[in-house]
Amino acid sequence: MTPHPFIILITGLLILLWAYAAFSKIFNFHKFSYALKTQVFPPWVGKILLYLLPLVETAFIVLLLVPGTRLLGMYASLFLMVIFTLYVGGAVFQFYERYPCACGGLFARMGWHKHFKVNIMLTIIALAGVILMEL
Repeated sequence: MTPHPFIILITGLLILLWAYAAFSKIFNFHKFSYALKTQVFPPWVGKILLYLLPLVETAFIVLLLVPGTRLLGMYASLFLMVIFTLYVGGAVFQFYERYPCACGGLFARMGWHKHFKVNIMLTIIALAGVILMEL
């Protein structure tokens, strides 16, 4: 059975998102490491995320590419986007004692408010992917 065209589009978009996120962290490892050291969570969490995030984001690409695991990849993408959106929302709504350092790449240049809006849109897209695949 051929997947719905929107599922193909959403899958492609999420693969591009995770590829950009993972590879920008890998190729700018020192910058990513520094950014994690300035976050609001404890330093030991940053040390774990330094290796875990690029690995997880790369695993999501594989899950999304393989038709048999695509739904799992959609759910995983939705889950991580919700987590990222809540974290960025914490910066936007000043839940933290200090502003954490922005993410690398394009997101660092757009500021927290635009980053939050983009994350909301990507979360909605991931949710749409889950819903379409569950139909």
